[in-house]
Amino acid sequence: MNPPPSSSARSLESRIYAVYAQLPPAERKLADVMLQHQMDLALYTASELAREAGVSTATAARLIRSLGYVSYPAAKREIRESAHWGSPQGGAIDRSQEPVPSLAAVVQTNIDNIRATADSVSPQTLAAVVDASVRADRIVLIGMRNGFGLAHYAAHYFGLIKDDVRVLPATGSSMAHELSSIGPGDHVICFAFRRRPRTLPRMLSDLSAAGAVTTLITDISASDSAKAADHAIRCRCHSLAPFNSFTAAITIVDYLSCTVAALLGEKSVERFRRIDRMVDLLEDVATPKTETREKR
Repeated sequence: MNPPPSSSARSLESRIYAVYAQLPPAERKLADVMLQHQMDLALYTASELAREAGVSTATAARLIRSLGYVSYPAAKREIRESAHWGSPQGGAIDRSQEPVPSLAAVVQTNIDNIRATADSVSPQTLAAVVDASVRADRIVLIGMRNGFGLAHYAAHYFGLIKDDVRVLPATGSSMAHELSSIGPGDHVICFAFRRRPRTLPRMLSDLSAAGAVTTLITDISASDSAKAADHAIRCRCHSLAPFNSFTAAITIVDYLSCTVAALLGEKSVERFRRIDRMVDLLEDVATPKTETREKR
């Protein structure tokens, strides 16, 4: 068994998440900014980060000490040299205190992820994404790498309430071929976390230029790709294991789909009715009602 990681081996995310709930509001705002810029932190001074977060340089100094770094230059050096820079392991907590997490600890971590994500997403962004989904003639879901499953999850629920919902790339087709048909009337929702493709910002910019509305659902480290999208929702993906937790992203999908359904009103209800009619016609499925009749 490998020994637990030392303090110096812990990533920026691990350090922040270990104390996040106890941070004062000002330090929490700065912590969020640091996480957003962790991949290019070397380009920023402590005062620049503090200014972007709207806090004082004294707040920055306190946060650096709270995270266990000797100084901000030392923090930048350690982050740059981290073996887990950009890896899902970067978000894993220091497991020296609890090598095997309890179910309660995992549940609490997921609750914290959901709450932190909900607190950080502006109502204006959520409203804009919902409006784009309601108005769209077609919703296109794209899942990059570990966002693949999330795209299919979202497609299932949006497909219950909208007539034209698809996931790219479709089986047997190329991504380039499919993307070339996207334009006005389309709402593209892309899921991309951590190790995002280098071409993602260009892809999102080109889709927006073609007339589509683009939404990126990502983690808090997204920078260029988030700027390239029309709307960006950053989810906290902290995990007690060396891989991401997507409970916050799933919650965002749940919120978007149920809100869109409510706003579509009778249109979404009628689609449910059509789906039910097709299920009755084509599929041999058991329901609580039919199972009860069979028992009598």
